[in-house]
Amino acid sequence: MAKGWVAQLLDVGLVTEAQVRASDARNAQLPSPQLVRNLIAQGLDERILAGFFVSLGFGPMLQAQELARADVHLVRRLPGANAHELCAMPLRPSPAGAIVAMADPTDEEAVRVLSEALGGPILPTVAKLSDLIASLERTYPGDRPTLVSDPLALARQRHPSGVVPLAHGKPTAQKASTSDTGQTLQSFDPALLAATASPVWDRAWDRSTGGREHAPLPPSFAAPEVVEPDLAELGRVTTRDDVVRAGCQACLAAARGAAFLALRKGVFRGWDGAGGDITSAGIRSLWVPATNPSVLNDVAHSGEVFRGPFGQTAADHLLRAALGSRGREIVIAPVLIGTRMCGLLCAIDPGSDSKPVETVAEAMGRAFQRLIATQKSGV
Repeated sequence: MAKGWVAQLLDVGLVTEAQVRASDARNAQLPSPQLVRNLIAQGLDERILAGFFVSLGFGPMLQAQELARADVHLVRRLPGANAHELCAMPLRPSPAGAIVAMADPTDEEAVRVLSEALGGPILPTVAKLSDLIASLERTYPGDRPTLVSDPLALARQRHPSGVVPLAHGKPTAQKASTSDTGQTLQSFDPALLAATASPVWDRAWDRSTGGREHAPLPPSFAAPEVVEPDLAELGRVTTRDDVVRAGCQACLAAARGAAFLALRKGVFRGWDGAGGDITSAGIRSLWVPATNPSVLNDVAHSGEVFRGPFGQTAADHLLRAALGSRGREIVIAPVLIGTRMCGLLCAIDPGSDSKPVETVAEAMGRAFQRLIATQKSGV
């Protein structure tokens, strides 16, 4: 049985049955990086595959110059043989985990190995295979395993470079090629890949970029200027559910509504909320990969509090819908257990001062940390 993403490529016409067979894609023992190489050797353009992974939420697609600026301390944690075998390039730490460019960011076993080697969670993202290989050979010389001979050159001989519009419908098949791969690929505007990038990545790699563009905001909810949350209750709670409930309730003195999103295995998952049009069922249905472009992604990578209007990406729209759809402005504060981000506290339509929400987020982090310590001590 082929990997799930290979079946999706086949369904939308980005590869043919002949290419899948020739790539040995149905061999369950075939390592994922080798499958990527095989598919490219059979004529799948590397930008198509990278763009496909971006469409699954593993973006933005990183460029060669970004791979060249990898954090040297992070690089040293990963043995070169592992980096080449997994076709994975560690790039830089972030509050939500180490950012790693991979040939196949969906490979759960590779993510597990990388997490163990790097000493914590990772955020898998994607780059073109040729850029990854070049970066690995520069960064880890002498550790390169024996691989198929220059699959990229073979791919270029079989088919000219070009990417299909991933956001559009299934492409119309062209006339059959004289080769046995039966190409169905058409031309593509590369700007579609860049359009999925999040501004935080531009800031992280020292690019110059403009701010978010939003329509002027209507007047915000008139919340009290100063909040006096019952921090004492957060100091007494005995379960994680109580931490979330008390934290969200404390925010209501300074905002129309609040919700907590836990960060688990690279995914933001709604836990609970209070106030406004927020319902527990609506929040708990929220499930957003941390790599998806959004204001959540911005905070996860920067570790800084966000205040402003909701964004305009698909993930932002999901967040707004889960929070009741009526909010004009949002404050998102990271909740930290020590230095590790465990989730985000979101407050909609806050007052003029964001500090009360930040104070509650800090208190929630301390409460979670206390519960963990109590659990470990067996008290």
